[in-house]
Amino acid sequence: MSNDRDTCSKCGEKSIIKGDISLRTSKTNEIIMVVRQDHGVEKNVPLQSSVCCKCGFVDFYVQDPIHLKISSEDRPINPDFKQRPMLESDF
Repeated sequence: MSNDRDTCSKCGEKSIIKGDISLRTSKTNEIIMVVRQDHGVEKNVPLQSSVCCKCGFVDFYVQDPIHLKISSEDRPINPDFKQRPMLESDF
């Protein structure tokens, strides 16, 4: 996807539909999330979508990708989790 959220990454037209467009599951009506699990820590952010009204292409992105980074302050969701040592490349 291009850096400009108004431009379609497929056809290049500035024809992205404005407004709140979100993804939900059909049965539970919950928002679709991007989930990262590493070192026993679970981080998630809502998956956003953009729709081109010219070609119909749907693109996906997350609003806050920095939130998916794991920091030393994050604690495992399972207190009995045995993890490998954190490396600098994990951040």
